[in-house]
Amino acid sequence: MRNGLYPRLAAVNLKKNRQTWLPYLFTCIGTIMMFYIMLTLLSDPALTSMSGGTLLSTTLSFGSIIIAIFSVILVFYADSFIIKQRKREFGLYNILGMNKRHIGRVLLWETLYTALIAFVSGIALGILFSKLMQLLLLRILRFDIRFGLYVSPSAIGITALLFAGIFFLTLLNSLRIIHLSKPVELLHGTQEGEREPKSKWILAVFGVLFLGAGYTMAIMTKSAAAAISLFFIAVICVIIGTYLLFTAFSIVFLKRLRANKGYYYKTKHFATVSGMLYRMKKNAGGLASICILSTMVLVTVSTTVCLYMGVDDMLDNMYPSDINVSCYDAETADQRQAAKQTVLDAANGQNRTVRDEQAYQLLDFVTVRSDNSFTANGSAVGNDIMTVASEFKVITAADYNTLLGGNVTLQDGEGLLYTPNYTKNAFSGDSLTLCGRPYRVTMLTSFPLEASVSNFGCETYYLVVRDAGELAALREAQTAGNGGSAPVYIISFNLDGTDEEKIDCSNAVASALSDDQQGGAQATDSRVACRAQQYQEFVSVYGGLFFLGLFLGFLFLMATVLIIYYKQVTEGYDDRERFRIMQNVGMTKSEVKSTIHSQVLIVFFLPLAACIVHLGFAFPMIRRILQMFSLTNVGLFAGCTLCAIAVFAVLYTLVYVLTAKTYYRIVS
Repeated sequence: MRNGLYPRLAAVNLKKNRQTWLPYLFTCIGTIMMFYIMLTLLSDPALTSMSGGTLLSTTLSFGSIIIAIFSVILVFYADSFIIKQRKREFGLYNILGMNKRHIGRVLLWETLYTALIAFVSGIALGILFSKLMQLLLLRILRFDIRFGLYVSPSAIGITALLFAGIFFLTLLNSLRIIHLSKPVELLHGTQEGEREPKSKWILAVFGVLFLGAGYTMAIMTKSAAAAISLFFIAVICVIIGTYLLFTAFSIVFLKRLRANKGYYYKTKHFATVSGMLYRMKKNAGGLASICILSTMVLVTVSTTVCLYMGVDDMLDNMYPSDINVSCYDAETADQRQAAKQTVLDAANGQNRTVRDEQAYQLLDFVTVRSDNSFTANGSAVGNDIMTVASEFKVITAADYNTLLGGNVTLQDGEGLLYTPNYTKNAFSGDSLTLCGRPYRVTMLTSFPLEASVSNFGCETYYLVVRDAGELAALREAQTAGNGGSAPVYIISFNLDGTDEEKIDCSNAVASALSDDQQGGAQATDSRVACRAQQYQEFVSVYGGLFFLGLFLGFLFLMATVLIIYYKQVTEGYDDRERFRIMQNVGMTKSEVKSTIHSQVLIVFFLPLAACIVHLGFAFPMIRRILQMFSLTNVGLFAGCTLCAIAVFAVLYTLVYVLTAKTYYRIVS
């Protein structure tokens, strides 16, 4: 057999199988393009040298790793599907005189053609769209647009190495499948006889248990710390439960419907239930994959969009003023007064106008709540999903009066308590015990420090105590045996001027405090935070996450579309034979078409329904995780989630309409 035959035969095969090969080729081109773009952005000097470039590079590095891993999985899935669909073709070659070694050479040339076309097209599109992605990223990061096209040779080289390895592994996998198959099996291909699926009760029960465990962790987790530590475990449980739900529980459920004689032996139910019984057996894995990928798309997009849109909210929560100074060892009144004077003198020395000045002493610590009793034991806030973590921010009545210009007086054992609206387990009653110290409390409807939310994603309580003596006693109580925290002297104020001028003023304040600490008797250890400076870092981090979320969302969506398309092709070939058999046993063409249409519709939208249920149960856990980022705007997260679901549902339906045309063309 002449060597020139193999390249020609490979080209003919790709053209003949274009219905399944072209989606595979487009997938390879898309993943190559996306991986190259991510690497190019990662190494672009224009991005790495700007403010927040280091944080952005870290985010993009994480994204490139995810794309690389997902590319391997996606290309392998598509290649395995094509090989399984072509078994009959390879069996025919075997009968006509080609042995498995000859078939392997044909596969080698097909892989070379695919790799060459995919790589050249993917890199060309990557270079073409990399500038567009850079402009989009700069727009998201709210930086000035920069002109000029950057092409990264190192990105091309790394992309070539990665996908050369992927194509080589897919070739080995295809050769393995052909080598292990018998000629008769190859000839029959996918047209092997089907046995009725068995009821796997144990797997069905495990599916319900895994899914229930994941849902329970998502709903019952009371603290953000536990939510973060348990999130990955909950995700694994839901993934396992989803696969078992589709593969085992669906079979058990359909067989229970068939056992109901009154329901099953009706024309509209008989064909639907029996058809779906076999359909679920063959397509359960694909449906579960579609469900998981759809959930990944929605979670990724909704959370990253919410974080990006909530940047201003997070900044308001964490840095309520333009300049925020924390003095950590200002134990005496003289030290506090000296630190305040140093800060104000440094700000005035920059020719800035200081306004909205606030200065107060704050005792801040985490507790574990049990009813109306709070114990200072932050180390207990771990994986215990039922632990209610509460952060207390305590100030004296004198500071409270200074902040509000009031004249509140408190007696021994009395306090004022405020709980913000994001504290879901809000305190109720007129007394509480904090670190063993009882307080009779009066609830407040507002508080001057409400913007300063929990730094730990906990529910937050603001408590006003009688005086500095009570604050010191509470400090001793909460530090007993636990190390605890000391009061911090907070100085905050707003300034006039531009962001650059505010940053300069912040640097001047930090420098003045540092000079005092080195030579002054009243100097204190301090930290200065500027809202304008933090804004740049926040936008770099969350803007990068938003861009990465859109990027990965598109990648997951592409994978979902590919699986849906291949599922429609598989079912089209299966249903074409069923279509003929049903008509032979007496069903009209319209009845058969209606039955098959209803089955396809139900099965197709089943993953979307399960995905929305997953997202609904995950919402409380994700909301608590977002609290760790000081994002307490539940309405914003809910709005982003609903918008993501609506847009995805439209795209999902559009994909169904487009792929259904391929299905009906095969069937008819």
